[in-house]
Amino acid sequence: MFGKAKNKAENTDITEAASKKQKTPMDKEKKKKIRRRVIAGVLAALVVAFFVRNSLVAKNTAPMVSTVAATVEDVEQILSTGGTVTSDETRTYFAPVSVEVGEVKVSTGDTVKAGDVLLTFDEKALAEEKQEAEYKLASNAGGYESSIHKNNQYIADLSEATVNLEVLDQQIADNENLLKEINKKIEDKKAGWSYNGTNLDVSILEWQSIVSEDEQNLANFKERRANGKLEDYTEEEMDEIQRELERQIENDRDTLLNLQIQGQYSGYEEQNNKEVRDLQRQAKEVEDLIASYKEYKAEMKSQKETSENGVMDQGSRNKLEADTALEKLTNQEKLDAISEVENGLKADFAGVVTELEAVAGQPPTESGKLVTIESTEKVYVRLNVSKYDLEKIAEGQKADIDIAGKTYEGTVSKIDGMATKNDSGAMVVGVDVRIENPDESIFLGVEAKVYVHMAKAEGVVTVPLEVINSDRDGDFVYVEENGVVAKKRITVGVSSDSVSEITEGLSEGENVIMANGMEFEEGMAVTAMPMQ
Repeated sequence: MFGKAKNKAENTDITEAASKKQKTPMDKEKKKKIRRRVIAGVLAALVVAFFVRNSLVAKNTAPMVSTVAATVEDVEQILSTGGTVTSDETRTYFAPVSVEVGEVKVSTGDTVKAGDVLLTFDEKALAEEKQEAEYKLASNAGGYESSIHKNNQYIADLSEATVNLEVLDQQIADNENLLKEINKKIEDKKAGWSYNGTNLDVSILEWQSIVSEDEQNLANFKERRANGKLEDYTEEEMDEIQRELERQIENDRDTLLNLQIQGQYSGYEEQNNKEVRDLQRQAKEVEDLIASYKEYKAEMKSQKETSENGVMDQGSRNKLEADTALEKLTNQEKLDAISEVENGLKADFAGVVTELEAVAGQPPTESGKLVTIESTEKVYVRLNVSKYDLEKIAEGQKADIDIAGKTYEGTVSKIDGMATKNDSGAMVVGVDVRIENPDESIFLGVEAKVYVHMAKAEGVVTVPLEVINSDRDGDFVYVEENGVVAKKRITVGVSSDSVSEITEGLSEGENVIMANGMEFEEGMAVTAMPMQ
């Protein structure tokens, strides 16, 4: 198979368009030189073929062939294709509040600059919405602070009640023990006085019996004396006996009186003893103190129960904080949004108005959508690349972009991970080429010519594309060596739309035969006619 057939079937480095027409800027002198060389080669080949045919008919001489020397030069592989200019940034503006639109200052298709006013809102309605949001923000903050303050108070009350209840329980127990000790002392004191009083009462009864017995003895003595029954005693002796009995009675009566006085004193002391009264007073004070502690304990128990019911658990605390933060965020965002549009809704970047739903004098639509802008500052060209070019294209490659006769710099920024079918049914992969230096001359949606610089080799051996042939074993060329045809296997590298790098198989200066429709066999004698 010869060079042209091979180029049409197997060249995976350039598109069909690239094989027909040069799509990238090229040095004019170099371009003219290549054209002259190709045209001259074709004409020379035709002339040679004519004379060779006639010469062969006339006599059996070596055919003349056109040759071109393998040269060292730079080769650049460029993908030439077309795509659509597309915005890389789109912004849809929504109404911050449901208030009437004031004035709409743009229309669909208008170009705008960053900071241009797109539309305004009714000033009075906007001010009312702002004031409402400010009130809600303040109310939300106040409610949160109040809830937290109340919760902190409950926590403090609960802590106080818990501590106090423990202290009160201990104080009540201590004072009840003290009261028992005091009452025990009182009982012991009273028991002692009671024992003494009982003993005195017994003694008084005994001495009353003794006095009665003395008195009875005296009465009996007097009766017997009066009846003369004491004849054995003289008057003096009877007088002495009677006086003795009377003294005995007197002494016993004194003893009885003393005992009675002691009994009265004992009873008085039992009821009015100072130590006992002091103990009783202490007992009363302790009883009163215990009663006050128990009353305070009841208050603390009530306070504890109320506080336990009032204190927020962690879940409630988290919910309060989340609800407060959400409400604050909602109202703050509303205030920020209102603040941004108080002087009108402004464009964030330069671009084109592609959608407009806002209507002057009417509230926003149900979705709240007002206007959509597509950026002309961040734009790219969308390409569709065939499988033959996909293996040579990569992110980061530079490109030249022609839009309406103006050239821009570009960079391959994205390669899709999935192929799709184009209108012709062929599988293609989408590629984005970012425009690095956009300006006001760029129009979204227009067609752009793109030249992607896929590969470049400098100072390498090259030959024209048309001299390269292919068969089942790979690529090869015919060379003229000392008047004889030689077939050389080659390895092709980077190719432009006219020449290809030869990485193996050829050296600079070797004469490569241009077949031009002729057939050759290795070892065939030829006469070389170098092309200039």
